Amino acid sequence: MPPEWNPHECCWMQWPHEFKDKNSYKEIESWSHFDFEKGRYKWAEVSKAISKFEKVNMIVHPEDIEIAKKLLHNSVNIYEFKNDDCWARDSGATFLINDQNKLGGVDWEFNGWGKFSPHDSDNKIAKFMIEKSSATYFKSQMVLEGGSIHVDGTGTLITTEQCLLNKNRNPNLSKEEIEDNIKKYLNIKKIIWLKHGTDEGTDGHIDNIACFVDQSKVLALSCNDRQDPFFEKINENLEILRTSKDANGRPLEVIEIEMSYKRLIPNDDEPSSYINFYIANNGIVMPSFDDEKADKNAQSIIQSVFPKRKVLVINGIDISLGGGNIHCITQQQPLSIQQ
Repeated sequence: MPPEWNPHECCWMQWPHEFKDKNSYKEIESWSHFDFEKGRYKWAEVSKAISKFEKVNMIVHPEDIEIAKKLLHNSVNIYEFKNDDCWARDSGATFLINDQNKLGGVDWEFNGWGKFSPHDSDNKIAKFMIEKSSATYFKSQMVLEGGSIHVDGTGTLITTEQCLLNKNRNPNLSKEEIEDNIKKYLNIKKIIWLKHGTDEGTDGHIDNIACFVDQSKVLALSCNDRQDPFFEKINENLEILRTSKDANGRPLEVIEIEMSYKRLIPNDDEPSSYINFYIANNGIVMPSFDDEKADKNAQSIIQSVFPKRKVLVINGIDISLGGGNIHCITQQQPLSIQQ
């Protein structure tokens, strides 16, 4: 699995589809406030921004084709396929590159984050993406969402115990068996395990708290308010990163981005994370949260980390109310030699 900052062929997304009987979402406070109309405008805005840097393929449910055509920019390619939800990072394929620069794709099992249904259609999307991209198909029987992992491209992967070891994913697999699966399918040599994420809906995906931005360099969410309910968990993660080495034995350089202390979700403590951005060809598309000081600080840090890329900022509040952000709704396909 190559790092996200390597050149892309395109970006895959899924258009929000509203099921009338999706009641299980209402059981999670942080996922129960999503406004589909506002959300669709945001998906369209994100896809248009990414299309300035690379091709965007949008998977759209047959029932939503007309509204998608009205809202999406004409640069976005529409692929008609049934979907249950709109989080392409998690239900989409994980793409690979081999030493001949040919494309492969892993189709993991997707079980609705261990708690949501329907998810049967979303579990078929990875295979659809792999077929449409003419990639070599690899099928894993292990449940895994793309938002739960991040790689440096040279053998190191970061994830959280809260998510990957959760019994609602792979109850019959040990930690060692989960590690073996990841190493086998993604050619990983070392896994760095953080303890906790920050969101209840995905059980703590890594892409809200830390991501590689270069070899042995990690951008990580920080919290400086000792009274904040996430202070201890976030700082425990930072300490693990600061004392870890990558697969090549190099200590990690940890660059902190302070979270926004605004709570956007009613009756929920989940913090707003600037880590949930997408690295595009020559660009970055990142969220803001109507928190002027924190927004500007995050943009400044991300621009300094990616000095040669243009940073585009999109208000991410309406996406957050669905349970994730810009990284969660995107999935990169690396540039390769066509099969």
